[in-house]
Amino acid sequence: MSRTTFVNRVLPWILPLTLLGLWEYFGRVGDSIYLPPLSEVLTAMREDWLFDHAQSDLLPSLRRFAVGYLAGSVLGILLGMAIASSRRVAQYTGPTLEFLRALPAVAVLPVAVLIFGLGDGMRISIIAFGVLFPVLVNTATGARNTRQERIDVARMYGLSRFEIVRRVIFPSAIPMISAGLRVGLPIALIMMVVSELVGGQNGIGFYLTTTQSIFDISGMFTALIILGLLGNIINAVYTRLETRSLHWASQL
Repeated sequence: MSRTTFVNRVLPWILPLTLLGLWEYFGRVGDSIYLPPLSEVLTAMREDWLFDHAQSDLLPSLRRFAVGYLAGSVLGILLGMAIASSRRVAQYTGPTLEFLRALPAVAVLPVAVLIFGLGDGMRISIIAFGVLFPVLVNTATGARNTRQERIDVARMYGLSRFEIVRRVIFPSAIPMISAGLRVGLPIALIMMVVSELVGGQNGIGFYLTTTQSIFDISGMFTALIILGLLGNIINAVYTRLETRSLHWASQL
């Protein structure tokens, strides 16, 4: 391993390790009950999340995250392709979608509670709503930016309108779709937690409110650490898959 490679790998860890060290130090020398030492938080994490809460809270949250993210992504891709491929669809749906896009996903939560109750349907719908519009906008933008000569060549070969969309426009939009999917990942994670804060019976958000209500400060910090780790792991996995799957995009 070259020196430059070694330095590039080590440098990103200096700041987080320094912050963790400061957290442990000030947690021990300070007298604030709101900042427990990092070692206590890690102990609570091992006791709470290694077995019991991993099954009772983490897995339900991940299931809602996956279903909501998948539903919002699929709907966003379908609507984005339809809008980009048909002026009539864009004309009829444009005002409604622009109105809905202006609404923060959190603001839709009371309506989702009224429609779906306090079950998983409400939580999944909120996650899907948050993911929908980043994917939709990126899909429509990518589809509209398809090079016209590719469409003209497809028409010369006698491809139908549907085949042009499927074999020309959609592949050309995949890099932008992928960007929208990546933007939707942290939004889905945020909405997962927000939806679990209201009337939840399990999940990371429910665990967070429970520990807050009993003044378990170390438990609250473990939930935040779990969420941060989840966000980094999910983003790293998606980045790896994106790099492997879209290596051809640079040739477009």
